[in-house]
Formats: sequence, C-alpha cells, structure tokens
Amino acid sequence: MEPKPRPEQAEPTELALTEIRSRSSFFIYNPYEKRTVEVPLTNCDAVISLLKCVIGTGILAMPLAFRHSGVLGGVLFSVLLMILLTYSIHLLVCKWLWTAPRPDFSLVSGLFRGQIAGMTECCRRRRVPQVSMPEAVQIAYELGPKWVHRFGRTAGLLTACVLVFGQFGLCTVYLVFVAKNFKEIGDYYGGKYNERYYVLGACLLLLPLFLIRRLKYLVPLNLVSNFLLYGGFAFIMYYLFSGLPDPRERQLTTCPSEWLVFFGIASFSLTAVGSMLVVEANMAQPQSYLGMFGVLNVSVFFILLSNIFFGIMGYWRFGEIVEASITLNIPQNEILSQLIKVFIATGIFLSYPLNGFVVITVIFSDYSEATEKGRYHTLQEYAVRLSFLLLTGLVAVGVPNLAALTELEGAFSLSNLNLLCPALIDIFLNYDVGYGRLRWKLVRDLLLIVVGLVFGIVGCTMAMKQLVDDFRTTLQHM
Repeated sequence: MEPKPRPEQAEPTELALTEIRSRSSFFIYNPYEKRTVEVPLTNCDAVISLLKCVIGTGILAMPLAFRHSGVLGGVLFSVLLMILLTYSIHLLVCKWLWTAPRPDFSLVSGLFRGQIAGMTECCRRRRVPQVSMPEAVQIAYELGPKWVHRFGRTAGLLTACVLVFGQFGLCTVYLVFVAKNFKEIGDYYGGKYNERYYVLGACLLLLPLFLIRRLKYLVPLNLVSNFLLYGGFAFIMYYLFSGLPDPRERQLTTCPSEWLVFFGIASFSLTAVGSMLVVEANMAQPQSYLGMFGVLNVSVFFILLSNIFFGIMGYWRFGEIVEASITLNIPQNEILSQLIKVFIATGIFLSYPLNGFVVITVIFSDYSEATEKGRYHTLQEYAVRLSFLLLTGLVAVGVPNLAALTELEGAFSLSNLNLLCPALIDIFLNYDVGYGRLRWKLVRDLLLIVVGLVFGIVGCTMAMKQLVDDFRTTLQHM
C-alpha cells in the first residue's frame, strides 16, 4: 500500500521570515562575542564607574528636592522614578532572554520568550559588535515604517546633539558646584574673589586630566573620587544628625504644583544615560551589565538608598532654608566643614573627565574607523576636548545658578534620553514583528513618549525662565 502523500506546507510569509530572522539572530550573530575593547573594564571597574557617573552633585541636591515634595512624597517618588529610569535603560540596551536549550527555527514562537528591542538587537540586525545611541536610533528608523526611513539619518544626528547637550549641562553643573564650594573656603581665608575666577582655576586644573583618552585609565581617578565623596558624605553626617528639629515640623507631602521641581532635581542624579552606555560598551563582559543582579541593578539600588537617605536627613535638618547643595548649608568657619567641602568638591572635580568622555565618544563614534589611523585623529580629539572644556567654563561663568542648571539638565535628559529614545527604538524595531497581545508594547512605548514630552516641555520651560532671570542679573552686575 502506497503511503499517502504529505500535504505541501505553505511557504512562510515575509512577516514570518522577518520574525524568524529577528528572533534567531542571537544564534546567527552574537555581538557580545564579536566585541573587542582595547582596555576593557572588569565588572568591579564597571560598578565603580557607574557609581562615579551618578553619585555626585545630584545626591547633594536631594534635600532641596524633598523640600518640594515632602518626606513621604519624596520617598515614594524616588522609588517610582528609579524604577522608571532603570526600566528605560533595560529597554534601551535589552539583553536577549530565551528559554530553549538550543534553537529550533521551525518552532520559534513556542520556544522563545525574548525582547526584540534595544541597541543589542540593532547590533544583531546590522551584524556589528556595538552601536552608539545615535546609531541605534538611525537603525531603528530605517527598520520601521517606510515613511520614517527618510528621517533615520536626521534622527540619529538629533540624538547625538541631545546626548552631547545633556552631558554638556552635566559638566557645567559640576564646574559651578566646584567653584561655589571652593569660593566659600577662599572667602574665609583670603579675599572675596568673584566666582568666575574659581571656574577659570577649575578649568585649568582639569586640562591634563581631561586629555586622558582611555576609559580604563580613568578608573583610578574614579576610585579616588568615590573615596573622597564617601569620605565627605561620612563626615557630613555630623552636621546632619546634630541639632535635628522635631520631625513634625517637616511636611510629609506638599502641593502637587511643586512636585515637578522634585522630579527635575531628582532626575538629575539618575539620568547619566550617556555615561552608563559608555561603561557598558567598554566592559569585558557586557552580558553581565543587565539582569536581576547585574552591574546596573546593583549600582542603581545603592544609589536609590543613598538618595533617599540624604534627601530625608538634609530636609529634616535644614528644612525650608536648604540650599541647592547641602554643603552650602554647613558652617563656613569650622575645620570639619571646610574639610567636607574640599573632599566633596574634589570628588566632583574628578568626575568631570568621565562625563566629558561620553561627548568624545559620541562625536567620534560615527567615523572613528576612518580616522583612527589617520594622521591628525589624535590632534582632532585633543582640539574637541579643549573646546568642550572651554565652552562649559564659559557657560558656568554666565549662569552660575546651581539649582536651575540642575533642574534643566535633569528634565532635558530624562525626557529625551531616558524616555523618548528607548520608546521610539522599541516601536520601530517591533514594527515588523508585532507588539504582543493587545499591542501592550505599543501602549507602553506611547505612554513613555507622552510622559517624556510633558515632563520635558514643562520642566525645561520652568528651568529656562530661572536661568534667563539669573543671566540678566549677572549682566547688570558686570
């Protein structure tokens, strides 16, 4: 008896092929295995660098943020904000998760439970070891709907500008912070010189440090910086725990109109996206960056506890008179307080090279292969570094309003880099594959975009108004 002929299987559609190619790309091309870093970071180096990226002037401004939210509101908002921003980083990088022991491409839908998103998926689609954030945005646009393909290059360029501007604002805040703290010590021991001279002195001292071209060689600076910062934080406990008023004098919650100021200041201490991506790109084991107990989550958890602790204690101790940095609230004429300011200001000073490193990476990432062996590549990089340092110094001289600069940088970076970019990349990368049951991924991404737009527009407008008023005051006194 002749066997019955097997029914012919229908040829897979283009959409099915796209899904299989996308979901099996991990096995076809693993960017982590292809990535080579000249001087890679260990996991310990990465944690040190991440803590250095985030812990700094932002944590010292948390008492001011809690003044605008209240104690209970500040704790709740800090946790929610940390979850949101950490989730957005995971969405942006997006390590592949799967449940099958080996690939079986005929049963892709049943075996794999992965995320088609993030910069790692962009690497797989283009079969390159790594991409920068602007390159990931451009690739996502080119893989999305046809009508957005033409905007890919422009979107990548705009992302690069946003990333550079965000780091520019961060480094400017660092210069203003260092100048203000050293000026208080200088005013006590010597003549009362203008704050501009302290900014100029900080720029001159930063010059040799900012010319270091390898991230690995910045790790010792980051280690010293962390030691100085935590030493200063430990000493400042004396002033935070002495003379505490009745806790009933502090508000648990405040008017909702003030909450936006809290988010602007608090997000400043959590929005070092560019630095976070640079650390991941330079790791020896980048697959350890994400995950439940990965480098990012461990660092972020420690940062959250530090922010809440300083926010509560600083607001409890100083109340409505708290400054943009609690180092400006402690006495000016005591040796211990002066030592605290020297430790913390020097720690922030040593943070500048790492955050400025992000700008250099963005500027040279798109054509580094063409110019790395070029005759004038090193000279061009030094010229860019000098120009960046000079421009941040000029802005720090023109608008030395620490609170307004902190709020502006936090609102701008949070809305664009933490919310808008990850959501847009995810939308376009999942366009051909689908958005899941009830299109929940699309709903999530659209919600992130709406929140980012509202927060960015309102927060930046409020901060810019303060900066313009402050700049007019500066011009009147010149």
